[in-house]
Amino acid sequence: MPSYPRHYATGEAMPPTVPGKLRLYSMQFCPFAQRARLVAEAKGLDYEVINCNLKKKPEWLLERNPNGQVPALEHDEKVLYESLIVADYLDDAYPGRKLKSSDSYQRAQDDLIVNQFGSKIVPAYYKTLRSPPEGRDAAVQELIEKLSVLEKIMSKRAKPFLGGKKPGMVDFMIWPWLERLSISAMYDLLAVALPNISRYEKEMRKVPEVAVTVESPAMHHYFLYNLLKRKPVYDYTEEEASKLKISSKL
Repeated sequence: MPSYPRHYATGEAMPPTVPGKLRLYSMQFCPFAQRARLVAEAKGLDYEVINCNLKKKPEWLLERNPNGQVPALEHDEKVLYESLIVADYLDDAYPGRKLKSSDSYQRAQDDLIVNQFGSKIVPAYYKTLRSPPEGRDAAVQELIEKLSVLEKIMSKRAKPFLGGKKPGMVDFMIWPWLERLSISAMYDLLAVALPNISRYEKEMRKVPEVAVTVESPAMHHYFLYNLLKRKPVYDYTEEEASKLKISSKL
């Protein structure tokens, strides 16, 4: 499990930047920010993480991203935000293994997967979390239906990753939500209905850059539990998280 610095909030001074040092504004439990961390790890970059409280956003985060969202990237006064843009920039601007395919058609196919994942599967996942008990089963079935398209793609392309023998950009862009699905109460049902995705999830957990960004089930559950109450908690320990009696909704 990763160990990240505390989350800065409104009114707190921004840690001074270091010339030449790549800085990633993040939030420990944000799947969009995790995308950027995965790419930075895969590229072997030297970077620092500055975590931000997204309920009480520091003013300097808003100066870098008017939307007040993470990830945001800063390097010697150059600033970018939006997870897909940040990820592409890191892959293009820095040396090391290229995470996007060199084949134009393959890149386009990968972009389609990421686009469909973000527009259909991600909203369906959050719908399962927010559904009342009487609508839970229907929401889970809807999620399985959305994931079935990815399941078919996995059966043809995951060897063992969508990027081939090594995970590529497409793998890192969808992983954060599959990580969260894999520790949910509905995962046993999903694993039976979606065996290719289940196998893929197990392979991805073996990837070093994935392993250093994953959170424990207890840490994820504690964050989601408080988020769903609209009272997010950003700084807590594994011991504190493990004391929570997990809701069946998670």
